Amino acid sequence: MRHLLSSALLLLLLAGCTEANKDAKETEAVKVEGVPIPEVKLPFELARPYQNWQMGSTENVVAAMTGLKTFVDKDFAGLAAVTGDSVELVFDYFHTKINRDSAMKFFMNERAKYTELSITMYDYESVISADKKSEWVTMWYKQVWKDAKGMTDSMNVVDDVRIKDGKMIELDEKVSHFPKK
Repeated sequence: MRHLLSSALLLLLLAGCTEANKDAKETEAVKVEGVPIPEVKLPFELARPYQNWQMGSTENVVAAMTGLKTFVDKDFAGLAAVTGDSVELVFDYFHTKINRDSAMKFFMNERAKYTELSITMYDYESVISADKKSEWVTMWYKQVWKDAKGMTDSMNVVDDVRIKDGKMIELDEKVSHFPKK
């Protein structure tokens, strides 16, 4: 009887160790580069797997803000210097991928619409995917301008800038206009 009880306890112990080991393996499976990803049931399924974003570099923030500042200052040579060989532009009702020269013509035409342009930067965030293949800078700011007719207006802007090798290769801009008074 004692032998049977000892055998049963040994089997339970082994089963428990196997179960604990299985749980440890499942927990390990949801880690990316040693960082645990919480298992949660999201209300929407992601179109692509979660990329486990990490803090990105300040150099990317400088590149993204330099691009914006050179646009404001009409310094298109400076803007070209922080733009990749081609750039994808995504705005409301507009989406294109063009080479750097065409992008500079586009930005010159856009900037010509304003006689005055100023930016109040609210915040920024630089991120990089865990696999180091995707780097983005997001900037939140207020843009105020005066057009050729002397009309002043403003809006809040969120720019998502994809950076590769220190150059802007995508600009995805979202805007929020203020209500008319």
